[in-house]
Amino acid sequence: MNISLQRVFIVMLAIFCITCGGPKSKTTHSDSRTFAALSEKKEFIERYVKFKRNYETLDFLIEFRDGGDGGLPSPSEWNIRLVATVPANEIDDWIAGLPIAKEVETDWVSAIANAPVDLKAFEWHLDKNRTVGIDRARGIVLYRNRTL
Repeated sequence: MNISLQRVFIVMLAIFCITCGGPKSKTTHSDSRTFAALSEKKEFIERYVKFKRNYETLDFLIEFRDGGDGGLPSPSEWNIRLVATVPANEIDDWIAGLPIAKEVETDWVSAIANAPVDLKAFEWHLDKNRTVGIDRARGIVLYRNRTL
């Protein structure tokens, strides 16, 4: 085998290893309605968020594009939306460090299964990527984290 053919072979082998190896892709478009139990929903969503929480009810819609699952690494992108009923003593964990917002976009809420329709009772908090609405009286949290 001549040297130029060897180089081509090595480059092709390297590309094959990069695209086929490594961890399993996290890319998903998932709706909580595909899960039967609360424990399954909780286990699934914890793959896509940096926090672990307690839930009495949980529904979500997750769009996640894993930037590391292709031949060339790129940034991951996501749009994670959830509605949950949580223990009253854990409500403030959802908004820690987030400033209060007077006006927020809420059209994303209706896409989540079992989301409330009337959002007047919600107190909203917002930063660059996260929007969190809390209804303290009912223990409901609306959460969105997105880059998309």
